[in-house]
Amino acid sequence: MKYISTLILVLLTIPMLAQDYDEPGSGYGCISGDCEDGLGKYVWKNGDYYYGAWHEGKMHGKGTHYKGNGNIYIGFYLNNKKNGQGKLVMANGDIYTGEFVENMAEGQGVIIYSNKTTYKGNWKANKKHGKGTWKHFSGDMYIGEYQNNLRHGKGRFVYKNGESYDGMWSFGAMEGQGTYTYQDGTQQSGIWENGVIVKQ
Repeated sequence: MKYISTLILVLLTIPMLAQDYDEPGSGYGCISGDCEDGLGKYVWKNGDYYYGAWHEGKMHGKGTHYKGNGNIYIGFYLNNKKNGQGKLVMANGDIYTGEFVENMAEGQGVIIYSNKTTYKGNWKANKKHGKGTWKHFSGDMYIGEYQNNLRHGKGRFVYKNGESYDGMWSFGAMEGQGTYTYQDGTQQSGIWENGVIVKQ
């Protein structure tokens, strides 16, 4: 049996997504327009500011929020929280574009990491969850199901050297029924446990 070297990939959450707003009233206040029911610019004492739609004194509708930590959010708010379509440009160079629910990436979205690795697919509570396509800058690619940021369910991983695994995954590892195809076209099919074939 050939030895199979599996690639361990760390899939990060977007920790800043859930922290990217301030409650109006914690800073200097409204410096232009209407920050109650209309369009206005609100500035906080830490230098953060928001320009966009307001309703009953809350960010509500479309606007742009500039954060002192370097993050910029352009999109929709509902009662001071990111809800609906939006784009979050993070200070570290990561860019998320897609749906938000209660300040978190949830629904369909695309993230382009600063190293050019990408993920396009389903999100839940800031994590890859559901079906998606992940492309590593090195050339590796995974198309399949995720659960809590880990490959979980049915999926296909294609390595940059042309080898591939098509089958079941469990919490990031090849686990269950699957087929590994080598560069020379030979295959191993069977039951896998933690990345190793145990029954053919």
